[in-house]
Amino acid sequence: EKGYLVKCREEWARSQDPEAALKKLPVKRCVEGQLLRGLAKYGKNNIITAFGLIPRNNRLMYIHSYQSYVWNSMVSRRMEAFGLRAVEGDLVLRGASAHVLSAEEAEKHSVHDVVMPLPGFDVIYPTHSVGRGYRDMLSADDLDIDNMRHKVRDYSLAGAYRRILIRPRDVSWELIQYDDPRVPLVHTDVEKLENAPAPVYLKEGKYRALKMEFSLPSSTYATMAVREVLKMDTSIKNQTQLNTSWLN
Repeated sequence: EKGYLVKCREEWARSQDPEAALKKLPVKRCVEGQLLRGLAKYGKNNIITAFGLIPRNNRLMYIHSYQSYVWNSMVSRRMEAFGLRAVEGDLVLRGASAHVLSAEEAEKHSVHDVVMPLPGFDVIYPTHSVGRGYRDMLSADDLDIDNMRHKVRDYSLAGAYRRILIRPRDVSWELIQYDDPRVPLVHTDVEKLENAPAPVYLKEGKYRALKMEFSLPSSTYATMAVREVLKMDTSIKNQTQLNTSWLN
């Protein structure tokens, strides 16, 4: 983080004084500055109103990120417990509604049919141990899984269902030989619109690259599909280090 943000956080941790922490911020329009202004104006006992000074898109991002964090944690737990098969207590979609599988029904479904809920007031949860895991995880954060409605509409979470596994469509791939790591290997859409020539691939080269093309539905991420193929760390820190090592 930037040095002034570190000093701001240190001041807040030490004094819990929003005005003192604000003085450490030369840039007041950052999210930290907006929140501190809200706390200074409305007090620490009026958190909801103080949060209102943060732009709505940012606030919703935090809420949806928390839902995704819970979902990811519970899907990991479910995969560890039951593996790549549908089991009794799993959820599948029937139209727009979720249905709990019986043991007999689970035999007729694959893991690709299984969905897990983003926490909210308009969803049901698996009836096996992972369903109890949702309750335990939210309780640890002082949230009541049975009362996800809120008087402020932005904080009232309906929830949703997502499949735990997605098969990419329109998959194709090829291996590319190259010598110079600085030369682009992909013909981008912008380059195509500008009628720029496509890259010319070598028949032999010092390095090899894997070029993949595929389609994914919304709420799924190409970085995760690539991670599953290459089995490598896709964090920002690791990818930045890779770029640095290549360019040096």
